[in-house]
Amino acid sequence: MPEEMLWNLESWEAGSLDKVSEEAAQKVQEETRQAKIVAQQLKQDKAQNAEFSQFLAFLLQNITSDELIKALYDTFFITFNPKTGETFLRKNMNTVVVVWLFYPFFVSEAKKFKIDKHFQNLLPEPENITIKWYVEYLKKLSATYHDNIPVPQEAFANLLFLIIKTYFSKLWEELPNEQEFLALLNG
Repeated sequence: MPEEMLWNLESWEAGSLDKVSEEAAQKVQEETRQAKIVAQQLKQDKAQNAEFSQFLAFLLQNITSDELIKALYDTFFITFNPKTGETFLRKNMNTVVVVWLFYPFFVSEAKKFKIDKHFQNLLPEPENITIKWYVEYLKKLSATYHDNIPVPQEAFANLLFLIIKTYFSKLWEELPNEQEFLALLNG
């Protein structure tokens, strides 16, 4: 055994130690660079979460309909496993999705909370918000902002209907009934 160690030491090239040190230094540099990228991303996520949470706090102060609050809860805090039939409560919701549901109705407030920058690339602000525009808006944004956790379709449709009933009643004189609304969603 000592002879093998001696042979390994003798056969080791003089530059091998430098090569190992250089590789170790490069590895440390790469890990440091990656750590800086992750730290920057965490900082950006924290800032974005602060913006969204301020807007959500504003929303909760301004949503006066208990029915709408319950629909938000039923849609985003409850999940159902179709295989087992069990219902689960989620620990958190997809904040971005909830914000974009209400964004068109509070554009000036969204600018105040600096969340408009997260949506303006996807859709231009409409001159007149119509239900058809809102449904197209939801379709485009849902392809971008999702968390791959399915929400109950019936609860989501009910939530959208209540949002339209609440916010379009101020903008529109004739609201669609629930069947017309579902046809609009599917069409």
